[in-house]
Amino acid sequence: SAMRRPSFRSCLLLLLLWALALAACGDDPGAPPGPTPTSDGQGRSFAMGLSSLPTELTEESYEDAFALAGSVGEVILIQRTPPWTELLAGEISELTEQTTAQELALADKYGLDLFIAIDPMDVSVGRSALADLPDELRGAGFEDEGIRDAFMAYARYIAQAYQPRYLALGVEVNSYQHEQPEDFERFVVLYHEAYEAVKEISPETLVFPTFQLEELQGLLPTDNPYQQQWYLMNRFEPRLDLLAVSSYPSLAYDTPDDIPSSYFAQLAAYTSRPIAITGMGYASQLRDGDDGQGGEPDQALFLQRTMDVAQQLSMPLVVWFIGQDLSFTGDAPLQVLEHIGLRRQDGSRKEAWRVWEAASRRALQAALSEEE
Repeated sequence: SAMRRPSFRSCLLLLLLWALALAACGDDPGAPPGPTPTSDGQGRSFAMGLSSLPTELTEESYEDAFALAGSVGEVILIQRTPPWTELLAGEISELTEQTTAQELALADKYGLDLFIAIDPMDVSVGRSALADLPDELRGAGFEDEGIRDAFMAYARYIAQAYQPRYLALGVEVNSYQHEQPEDFERFVVLYHEAYEAVKEISPETLVFPTFQLEELQGLLPTDNPYQQQWYLMNRFEPRLDLLAVSSYPSLAYDTPDDIPSSYFAQLAAYTSRPIAITGMGYASQLRDGDDGQGGEPDQALFLQRTMDVAQQLSMPLVVWFIGQDLSFTGDAPLQVLEHIGLRRQDGSRKEAWRVWEAASRRALQAALSEEE
């Protein structure tokens, strides 16, 4: 259960590094048409998003991920590590510029708002270090002036090149605080500076870090046990446009019925900001050796309850991390993602997909602006 978490993070690192390396896409994969909201008055407060992680490691599958997100929502999440080497050299590579052009074109093609998540911490080691640094800086942190400058440069590049609707400056930052509390303090200072820099370039972009909800609550016991971390959210005030959390409660609870009814609602006690779920998942099938009951009905039940709470809390954004099960999860680091998708590997629909699709057909009645 809780000890699955490091493997989950390992797989994210591998996938996000791969996504950065993609260049131009192929032809239109023949995606389903976009949502046609009903006019029955049953609207929703929250924009709906999926991530750009593809089911297969091909250019066509990468476009398919955008097409899938556009067919049942308004937002695409692109999460990746800064390209430290080129940033430290003071230049953006042709590959990065090609990737930017590709993703802007795909977002436009499928009618999607961009949610860019800059993720500097290494998920493969429990976010205890910065990811993908060049060899000469391996093990360095935000005390290094070059790393700080590179992070600022990337934040400015994303703001200028993408003009994203949403921008996360750091992903699951409370994990880094748990592992590197002193360097976390340096990151907080850097975050505030980067927030101001982004707003100067793209004032309409909503900027925030994301927090890992299970860790905020101290629900993931490890060799270095977690204490509750609610107080960390205030460290980013007043430069915080949303309180954004990721949540994978099947790592901590055996069934949806075990999840407290106040699981997301409790966040309102710690902030006056709009609350958003910026990455979530629930396994639809247990892997060999896992405890609990699991199954597609559990996944669908968790999603339906979460949608209900999102509406009750007037959340502006809900992101399910993986739209379709990945086809490349045979190796151990990837196995925990094996059944997180709303569709199976062959594209057939799970019960949870029907819940997601039905919600996407409801009219989006509220659009968040930074003044709200």
